[in-house]
Amino acid sequence: MPMPYKKAAPIFPVIFLCLVGLVFSGCTENEEKQAAAPEVRPLKVSKVETRDMPNWGEFIGQISAVDTVDIRARVEGFLLEKQFEEGRAVKKGDLLFVIDPKPFEEDLKEAKSELDYNQALLEKAKKDMARYSKLLKEGVVSQTEFESYQTSFSTYQAKVRQNKAQVENANIQLGYTKIYSPIDGIIGRVQVDVGNLVGKGESTLLATISTVDPVYVSFSVNEADYLKAKRNREQSNLPDDGLRMLLSDGTEYEHSGQLSMVDRAVDPKTGTLGIRVQFPNPDGLLRPGQYSRVLILIEETKDAIVVPSRSIIDVQGMTSIYKVDQDNKLVNQPVETGYEVDNFVVVKEGLSPDDLIVTDDVRRLRPGMEIKPIVVPMTKPGGEEVDLNSSQPNESNSDQDGAENKDG
Repeated sequence: MPMPYKKAAPIFPVIFLCLVGLVFSGCTENEEKQAAAPEVRPLKVSKVETRDMPNWGEFIGQISAVDTVDIRARVEGFLLEKQFEEGRAVKKGDLLFVIDPKPFEEDLKEAKSELDYNQALLEKAKKDMARYSKLLKEGVVSQTEFESYQTSFSTYQAKVRQNKAQVENANIQLGYTKIYSPIDGIIGRVQVDVGNLVGKGESTLLATISTVDPVYVSFSVNEADYLKAKRNREQSNLPDDGLRMLLSDGTEYEHSGQLSMVDRAVDPKTGTLGIRVQFPNPDGLLRPGQYSRVLILIEETKDAIVVPSRSIIDVQGMTSIYKVDQDNKLVNQPVETGYEVDNFVVVKEGLSPDDLIVTDDVRRLRPGMEIKPIVVPMTKPGGEEVDLNSSQPNESNSDQDGAENKDG
């Protein structure tokens, strides 16, 4: 008996379902590939520069006057006058103090009177000796009698010499009652008020004067710094002038200094050597006792390869830097560094001019990371932030990117 005819099931829905499955499967695979692909992030990089790098040694120094004079009372008496304003400039020869001169004027009068008296007696003794000398030749007086007049003459000669010395000393003592400035400079505060007794038993300090132009800045360096600076300066023929100074407020002093003195020996207690530098001070800005920082040119490297100090990675004494290779991937490049000046480090080995390096956020990066380099100046005037969206990429990399986009 023939089987009843069954209508075949339609094949189209099955094919449709298979195609839908393939489509979704392909989409999922593409999404997984895109999720697995690393993100290429834009990153600021800079070209390695070369420049002349002076190495300035910085030392803490103290300013002192070239000449400092203590004004003291050299005679005893009451202080009558003060002829200046404290803290002001004085000139050599200016009258500063007056001590009561009356006792010394009386001493001078007494010394002069004694001199006049003995000069009169000397004149009489001289005449007597001349007269008795003539009588001795005539045989009228004896030798002994003549010698007594001769002795009297010599005695008055000695007294007159003594009186002259007393008059001179009295004049000197009287002169000490007026005290004049021995130098040009700035005079400090008065140590004794007018009306007080000064000079009793000691040379009373009245005030102090210091010269202001030029001034000294003294500091000490250790033996290692001294030897390094000495050798480098001799090899490079660096001059002893052109020394710089930073004041306590951080500003640089407008005048340069000149090496004045290097101490004769190293202090065995501290292992340091004393250095003294002279700076002009025409405006009187610098005062003795101020502290400052002296900058001495120790060495200078011509056409040195330099990088910002913030770009250096130091791990357990190993220094390196992130460099961008030809595939725009980061390479941890070992470097040998030298001295640092103004936040820039000299690189002795490991880099070449025009190498691209990463200068910021180096701690957040890792070797092998692919980036889109944005070349920016190594130093941006005014510290202006660089806009990654508006910055132009490296020309070689932009050509490569354009070819890839065109092929794609």
